[in-house]
Amino acid sequence: QKADQIALHIYTKLFHVLYQARASPDSPLLTTTTTDRWFNLETPDSDLFPRELRELYKAISTTFPAPPPTLYISVLLAVPELSNNHVLVALAQSQQQQQSQPGSSSRIRIEPTPRYVLLESWSMTFTSRPKDVPPPTDVALPTIYKHGIPLFRSLFSLLRILPAWK
Repeated sequence: QKADQIALHIYTKLFHVLYQARASPDSPLLTTTTTDRWFNLETPDSDLFPRELRELYKAISTTFPAPPPTLYISVLLAVPELSNNHVLVALAQSQQQQQSQPGSSSRIRIEPTPRYVLLESWSMTFTSRPKDVPPPTDVALPTIYKHGIPLFRSLFSLLRILPAWK
């Protein structure tokens, strides 16, 4: 069905837009030859979105009496193994310090050293309408697709102004 196809591409496009914005620039998967052009936004198409998830979200309207599970995407910063003479610190700079002494900050040692630091967490939940409740109005599939265009363009822009950009 067309509705299932659009729903699947909403999930995969979210994944690809997030991956493109958060992967390291030297990632070989950002230079793939295939391009996903759904929602008028070109993103590198990769096989990183697991096949199990593709199958899970492929036929939402027909295979699930209940909604599919929520898609969770976490953006993690990998912390490399530190040598004996290195420590991981967080810079804490209060607003008052920043105004009185620009460039000054206090360092807080982080122990034990984590392997990963969670930078962002994204989730998308599909909520189905109960079958016995009539829809207030039917929305045409082309309209749903057209609403996805500014949604993903806005997300694309937002990801580039948030602190975790590259």
